[in-house]
Amino acid sequence: MNKVCYFLKMKRSFIYLLVALLSLFLLGACAGGLEVQRSENEALPSKPIPRNLEQTQKKPSPSNPRAYYFFLLSQLKLRDGKFNEAIEALKEAIVLDAKEASLHVELAALYVQKGLMNEAIEECQTALQDDPDHVPAHLLLGGLYSILKKYPLAIASYKKVLQIDPQNRESYLFLSSLYEELQQYDQAIQTLKQFLTVEPDSVMGLYALGRIYIRTKSYELAKQYFLKTLAVEPNITSVLMDLGLTYEIQNEPEKAAEVYQKILNLDPDNKKARDRLGRIFLKKKKFDEALNQFRQMQKGDSDDINIRTKMGLIYLEQGNLDQAILEFSFVLAANPRDDQARYYLGAAYVEREALDQAISEFKKIPLESTLFADSRRNIFLILKRQNKAEEGIRILEESVQAKPNDEDLYLLLAEVFEKENQLEKALSTLRRGLERIPKSEGIHFQIGALYDKMGEFDKMVAEMKETLRLNPNNADALNYLGYSYSERGLQLEEALKLIQKAMELKPNMGYIIDSLGWVYYKLGDYKRAVTELEKANQLTPDDSTISEHLADSYVKLSRVDKALEFYEKALRLDPKSDQKERLQKKIQELKEKKK
Repeated sequence: MNKVCYFLKMKRSFIYLLVALLSLFLLGACAGGLEVQRSENEALPSKPIPRNLEQTQKKPSPSNPRAYYFFLLSQLKLRDGKFNEAIEALKEAIVLDAKEASLHVELAALYVQKGLMNEAIEECQTALQDDPDHVPAHLLLGGLYSILKKYPLAIASYKKVLQIDPQNRESYLFLSSLYEELQQYDQAIQTLKQFLTVEPDSVMGLYALGRIYIRTKSYELAKQYFLKTLAVEPNITSVLMDLGLTYEIQNEPEKAAEVYQKILNLDPDNKKARDRLGRIFLKKKKFDEALNQFRQMQKGDSDDINIRTKMGLIYLEQGNLDQAILEFSFVLAANPRDDQARYYLGAAYVEREALDQAISEFKKIPLESTLFADSRRNIFLILKRQNKAEEGIRILEESVQAKPNDEDLYLLLAEVFEKENQLEKALSTLRRGLERIPKSEGIHFQIGALYDKMGEFDKMVAEMKETLRLNPNNADALNYLGYSYSERGLQLEEALKLIQKAMELKPNMGYIIDSLGWVYYKLGDYKRAVTELEKANQLTPDDSTISEHLADSYVKLSRVDKALEFYEKALRLDPKSDQKERLQKKIQELKEKKK
């Protein structure tokens, strides 16, 4: 038998199978690393080819030349696409050379291509009975167990390979992808770091580690490994895309834009990169630059109506209402059921003061749309502008009856009554909502806020506590209850805990930081109060209450000039009548003290 030829043919077919498995598992398992899907034409890192098979695969021992004949026959049949005949020929070879593990692995590979996974497993197990250290059998068995979601067995197979061959790159990569799939991120990271001691410049290893750090929200580490990957292979668009997205997550839009521009230099037709770049320009209100990106996308795909929607939004933001209306109308001509485009078209008509046309578009948004409640809100606001508030309320009532399990509609109708100072009607509306949706944290929260407005403190507390029972992480309820306690000087330590938890959930919200500063004020810790309230003022500079709280804290620290500055600022911010009188009194008292 020609031993070398026999081995090389088997080696080649096994390589093909490993590459196929790699595509299924390693790349597939990592596809969800970031929120944005990759485009189909993005370059991926090179798939690892098992370059060490020749060292680890045991060559077949001399055997009957007829076994080699049937092996070659199976290869010919396989080339012609005759899988069943190829399998039968290979079975004949195994009869003549039953102890050759490589033949069993070859048959297992054919079974995989036929979708006969259990039969493939049996052949691999037979191969391992004859040769327990046969690396290709362990690798293929690991892939098969992965297909069948028998993850512990798959992990055991790959670990066995690493015991036999500690430098087997495929096992490291497959094993880490399994750990990632199982969300065992520490093990995945440990496996990849061990692999990188074997191959420090492995593109797949570096990139996979970066993606896992994304999964664990370790964005700085993810960025470092993406950059290391690019130091080895600078022009891999999938890595560049993930790096750009990481910069966006870390609020570094300028760096993200540079990365997306590099992708476009490499691949001008990359829609994902151009879309992300356009979005960055939109956020920075660089509308002309954003339009340019979306126009480029439209040239490459004139049928993509989403591009027209984005262009319409830019025209709407720029005040180019005719062009915005034209773009949204194009979208609706192509897809009359596009509720988002119809909603934007209605908004454009509102800006154009074509109010009846706006109402007509908003009315076309159907019950099942997520924009139904918002469209009804806009209809009410338009009718109110036209002095037809009663008709607007009637439409809202009809909407509630038509969609009685929609929380937003009850909240919307209650808000209308509250603004009209019809608090009992607002409360009644929300209670109706609770009858249909008893576990609605939004409705319980709003009932609590109404009770607060009605002077029913104990009832407000009960509703806020019920909101938190339904969702202990409702930051607004935590803040509302904590602030209410601090305003009355009640349970200040409890108030501090509630507000600190709200801060953890929403760390950069001015109104929550104001609550934190105010509870410190009530606790007599005026320096910390000033520190927090200055932060709140920076985040929300146009809030009269925050300005007044900051001024009160400055007073306690005898910083009279700063206190006067912020009392006067609060007064300029058009406070309510009772606050206005209070501010005027405080300003007068401070000025008298300065004399």
